[in-house]
Amino acid sequence: MADAALERYVELKRQISQLETELDELKESIFKSVDTAGGEIAAEGYVLKTQKRIKYKYSDEYETKNKELKELKKEEVKNGTAVIDGYSEFVTLKFKD
Repeated sequence: MADAALERYVELKRQISQLETELDELKESIFKSVDTAGGEIAAEGYVLKTQKRIKYKYSDEYETKNKELKELKKEEVKNGTAVIDGYSEFVTLKFKD
Protein backbone atom coordinates (compact mmCIF):
# COMPACT_ATOMS: atom_id res chain seq x y z
CA MET A 1 0.00 0.00 0.00
CA ALA A 2 2.80 2.42 0.83
CA ASP A 3 4.30 1.88 -2.62
CA ALA A 4 0.99 2.75 -4.29
CA ALA A 5 0.66 5.88 -2.17
CA LEU A 6 4.24 6.84 -2.98
CA GLU A 7 3.71 6.40 -6.71
CA ARG A 8 0.44 8.36 -6.58
CA TYR A 9 2.17 11.15 -4.65
CA VAL A 10 4.95 11.38 -7.23
CA GLU A 11 2.47 11.37 -10.11
CA LEU A 12 0.37 14.12 -8.54
CA LYS A 13 3.46 16.22 -7.86
CA ARG A 14 4.54 15.75 -11.50
CA GLN A 15 1.12 16.92 -12.71
CA ILE A 16 1.22 19.93 -10.36
CA SER A 17 4.68 20.83 -11.61
CA GLN A 18 3.53 20.65 -15.22
CA LEU A 19 0.43 22.73 -14.48
CA GLU A 20 2.48 25.36 -12.62
CA THR A 21 4.80 25.63 -15.61
CA GLU A 22 1.82 26.09 -17.92
CA LEU A 23 0.32 28.71 -15.59
CA ASP A 24 3.60 30.62 -15.48
CA GLU A 25 3.67 30.69 -19.27
CA LEU A 26 0.15 32.20 -19.35
CA LYS A 27 0.52 34.79 -16.58
CA GLU A 28 1.87 37.66 -18.65
CA SER A 29 -0.75 37.43 -21.39
CA ILE A 30 -3.56 37.00 -18.85
CA PHE A 31 -2.37 40.06 -16.94
CA LYS A 32 -2.29 42.10 -20.16
CA SER A 33 -5.78 40.94 -21.12
CA VAL A 34 -7.27 41.81 -17.73
CA ASP A 35 -5.40 45.12 -17.59
CA THR A 36 -6.62 46.03 -21.08
CA ALA A 37 -10.17 45.23 -19.98
CA GLY A 38 -9.92 47.88 -17.27
CA GLY A 39 -8.39 45.75 -14.55
CA GLU A 40 -11.24 43.32 -14.08
CA ILE A 41 -12.93 40.53 -16.00
CA ALA A 42 -16.00 38.94 -14.45
CA ALA A 43 -17.51 35.72 -15.73
CA GLU A 44 -19.78 33.06 -14.36
CA GLY A 45 -17.97 31.51 -11.43
CA TYR A 46 -14.91 33.78 -11.28
CA VAL A 47 -13.53 37.30 -11.34
CA LEU A 48 -10.03 38.15 -12.56
CA LYS A 49 -8.49 41.39 -11.27
CA THR A 50 -5.10 42.96 -11.77
CA GLN A 51 -3.36 43.71 -8.49
CA LYS A 52 -0.36 45.85 -7.63
CA ARG A 53 1.92 45.39 -4.67
CA ILE A 54 4.24 48.18 -3.63
CA LYS A 55 7.95 47.42 -3.71
CA TYR A 56 10.29 49.44 -1.56
CA LYS A 57 13.91 50.35 -2.13
CA TYR A 58 15.45 50.71 1.28
CA SER A 59 18.25 53.03 2.32
CA ASP A 60 21.89 52.01 2.28
CA GLU A 61 21.78 52.19 6.09
CA TYR A 62 18.96 49.62 6.21
CA GLU A 63 20.67 47.34 3.69
CA THR A 64 23.93 47.50 5.66
CA LYS A 65 22.19 46.66 8.96
CA ASN A 66 20.19 43.88 7.32
CA LYS A 67 23.39 42.37 5.93
CA GLU A 68 25.01 42.63 9.36
CA LEU A 69 22.03 40.84 10.95
CA LYS A 70 22.25 38.02 8.40
CA GLU A 71 25.95 37.65 9.12
CA LEU A 72 25.26 37.68 12.87
CA LYS A 73 22.69 34.89 12.43
CA LYS A 74 25.19 32.77 10.53
CA GLU A 75 27.88 33.41 13.13
CA GLU A 76 25.57 32.51 16.03
CA VAL A 77 24.71 29.20 14.37
CA LYS A 78 28.37 28.53 13.69
CA ASN A 79 29.62 29.35 17.21
CA GLY A 80 26.74 27.66 19.04
CA THR A 81 25.10 30.79 20.46
CA ALA A 82 21.92 30.03 18.55
CA VAL A 83 20.05 26.99 19.84
CA ILE A 84 17.73 24.67 17.95
CA ASP A 85 14.12 25.67 18.64
CA GLY A 86 12.43 22.89 16.69
CA TYR A 87 12.31 21.34 13.26
CA SER A 88 10.30 21.68 10.10
CA GLU A 89 9.65 18.31 8.55
CA PHE A 90 8.91 17.88 4.87
CA VAL A 91 9.52 15.69 1.86
CA THR A 92 11.34 16.95 -1.20
CA LEU A 93 10.87 15.62 -4.69
CA LYS A 94 13.10 16.26 -7.70
CA PHE A 95 12.25 14.89 -11.10
CA LYS A 96 15.08 13.36 -13.12
CA ASP A 97 13.74 14.36 -16.53
